[in-house]
Amino acid sequence: MADTILAEAIKYYNVKNYRDALPIFKKLAKSQTEAAYYLGLMNYYGQGTGQDYQQAFRHFKKAWEGLYPDAIFMLGVCYEEGKGVARDQTQAFELYQAAAKNESELAILKIARFYEEGIAVEKSLKTAIELYVRLTKVNNAYAMYKIGSFYLEGKGLKKSLDNAYMWLNKALSAGSVEAMNYFRLLGSKSKTDIRSTKEIYLAGVSLFEKGEFESALQMFEIAAKEKSLEAVFRLHDCYAKGIGVNQSAETAFKTLLKFKDIDDPELYLRIGRCYEEGSGVGSSFVKAALFYELAAKKEYEPGKIALQEIRGY
Repeated sequence: MADTILAEAIKYYNVKNYRDALPIFKKLAKSQTEAAYYLGLMNYYGQGTGQDYQQAFRHFKKAWEGLYPDAIFMLGVCYEEGKGVARDQTQAFELYQAAAKNESELAILKIARFYEEGIAVEKSLKTAIELYVRLTKVNNAYAMYKIGSFYLEGKGLKKSLDNAYMWLNKALSAGSVEAMNYFRLLGSKSKTDIRSTKEIYLAGVSLFEKGEFESALQMFEIAAKEKSLEAVFRLHDCYAKGIGVNQSAETAFKTLLKFKDIDDPELYLRIGRCYEEGSGVGSSFVKAALFYELAAKKEYEPGKIALQEIRGY
């Protein structure tokens, strides 16, 4: 009977009917490890209830104690991100290894990244690539994307544009958003990519608000290349304030200068301010005035005021 009720709750969850799923999972969580796992997911992502990482961790731990495989992976995520428990990359790695024994593709991807970046283990591109290759054999789209990007960059593999595009196209066909984004960054929008520049930017904002800075920055970079002024300013602010990246006034300034061809008065004003204040670049009133003048010529009042203040007329 309990199994039938649990199956019904999972159906509710899968169609995002969290209102009906939640009370059932709560009722069954004490005795059913799978129910505890789903309740953990709802607490972790704030689905139908308030986001509560400590509660999520507690439910994942209970499901893990009952040997529910997916809970092992989510416990690893909690330890890796320090959500609901003190951050511990070594513990996360060990949990991912345990989850990988159950052929969890997500866990294997995590382990590959740990080796790729040298997190909690000695860095080994060779091991990372072996794991990604292993996953390509089960048509994992992200693994295909990684192999393609390695060939493109000559990272751990001999640089080969032919192999790079072969794997990136395979990843694209398998539904890899990462491959889709990669092509956008290269200035080659795929036929299956119907997202507008605004949608790309807003996706970046959403990722940024969730603390997924690396992915958010990639979205902002794509949107900026497609002349989104909002994205340019977001990128600038991230570097200027050190949000998700190492703080660098120089990189912040270069970001503004890189996209000056957008030909916008506010952008010109900001570049001028950097020159005037020596923020990320050597101070130069002459260059500041040149950019203020560009802004003023577009009848931009702040540009006119800045130009008058620096020239005195």
